[in-house]
Amino acid sequence: MKTKRLKMHHKIFIGLFLGVILGYILNFIGGEENAFVVTYAIPFLQFLGDVFIRLIRMIVVPLVFFSIIDGVLSLGDVRKLRSIGLKTVLFFLGSAMIAVTIGLVLANIIQPGQGFQLGEAVGEIQVKELPGLYQTILDLIPLNPFESLSTGNMMQVIVFAIFVGIAVLMIGEAAEPVKKLNNLLSQAMFKIIQVIIIIIPFGVFGLMGAAIAKFGTAIFGPVAKFIFVDYLANIVMLVGVYSIFLRFIAKVNPIYFWKQAFEPFLIAFSTCTTSAALPVSMSIAPRLGVPKQISNFVLPLGATANMNGTCIYFGIIVIFAAQLYGISLSISQQIMLALTATFLSVGCAATPQIGLVISFTLLTSMGLPLDATALVAGVYRIIDQIHTATNASGDLVTSLCIASMEGELDRDVFYDLSEIPALQKSAREQILEIDE
Repeated sequence: MKTKRLKMHHKIFIGLFLGVILGYILNFIGGEENAFVVTYAIPFLQFLGDVFIRLIRMIVVPLVFFSIIDGVLSLGDVRKLRSIGLKTVLFFLGSAMIAVTIGLVLANIIQPGQGFQLGEAVGEIQVKELPGLYQTILDLIPLNPFESLSTGNMMQVIVFAIFVGIAVLMIGEAAEPVKKLNNLLSQAMFKIIQVIIIIIPFGVFGLMGAAIAKFGTAIFGPVAKFIFVDYLANIVMLVGVYSIFLRFIAKVNPIYFWKQAFEPFLIAFSTCTTSAALPVSMSIAPRLGVPKQISNFVLPLGATANMNGTCIYFGIIVIFAAQLYGISLSISQQIMLALTATFLSVGCAATPQIGLVISFTLLTSMGLPLDATALVAGVYRIIDQIHTATNASGDLVTSLCIASMEGELDRDVFYDLSEIPALQKSAREQILEIDE
C-alpha cells in the first residue's frame, strides 16, 4: 500500500508551526538571557535560515536574468513586447499606487502612532521636500551591467536583460543558437531551484524559531496597533483589490485562483522573500491558463518591481512616525509620499528586511525622526511576512490580468475543465458564462 507523501506547502506549514513552538519554548526559558539559548540554540536556528536565504540569493540573479531574456525571446516579436511590457509596468505602478493609498487612508483613520510617547513632542520639525523622480528613473539604467549582476541590483539586471532580449530578437534567425543556449541556462537555473526547494521547510523552521526565541510575545506589545493596521491594509489589498482585478480584468473566479495560489502565498509568508516563491509561482502560472511567454516575463519582473505589500508599509510607517511626534502631514505631502513610495517600491530587491532599510531612507528624506523604524525593527519580520505574501500574490494576479488583456488567458486550463465529468457539462458552461 502506497503511503501518501506530504505536499511541499504541508511541509512548509509544519516547519513554520514547529519553529513557532520551539521559539516560544526557548523564549520561555529565558530567550537571549539564557546562555544556552543565546550561545547555541538561536545561532543554530539562524544558521538554518541563513543557509536557505543565501542559496536563494545565490540563484535569484541568474534566474531572473535568464528568465527575463527567455520571456522576451519567447514573445517572438518586438511589437508584442512593447504591448505586454508597457501594460505590465503600468499595471505594477497602478497597483502600487492603490496599495500605498490604502495604507495611508487606514493609517489616517486608525492612527497607530497615537498614544505612544517617545520623549517630548517635536512639533517644529520641518518636513523636507521629497526628492524628484528623475534620479529614480536614471538609477534603473546600469552604468556597468556586470557590476549590477555582481551586486544584485535587480532592477538594473532586469533592464539589461530586457535590452539583451530585444537585441537578440532584432538579430533574427542568426541568433537561434543564442536563444537555445539561453533556454538551456534558464532550465539549469530551475534545476538548481528544485534542489533548493527541498530545504525550504528547514529554513522556515530556523527563521521562525530564531525570531520567536528572541522576541517572544513581547514583540506584539508596544506596536500592536501598527501591526494591526499593516495587516488590515494588506488583507484589503489581497481579498479586496486583487479579487476585483481577477473578477473584472482577468474575468475569472477569485476563489479558484486562491486555491491554486495558496502555496506561493505560504512560501512568501514563511520566508519573507518573493524570490523563494518565484519558482513555485512560475510553475503554477501555466496551470492557471497563463502562457509561458507571459508568465516568464511578468513573474520575474514582478518579483522585484511589483511590491504592493512593501508599498503599503511605506505609507503606514511615515504616518506612524509623524503621529509619534505630533507632526501633521498635508494632503499634498501625502500625495507626494504616495508617488515616491510607488517608485521606491519598484526598486526594492526581493530580499528580507529591504523594506525596513528603504524606510530609513524615506523618513530621512522627509526630515522625520527614525524612532518609528527603531520600534518597528523588532517586529519587522512579522509584518514583512504579510508584505511579501501580498507581493508574491500580486505577481500571479498581474500575470492573469496581462494574459487576459492580451486575449491569451486559457480559462479552460484555469478551471481544469478536462477533469469535470461530462454529466456536469451544464454547470461547466455556467462557469464560463459567468466569466464572459
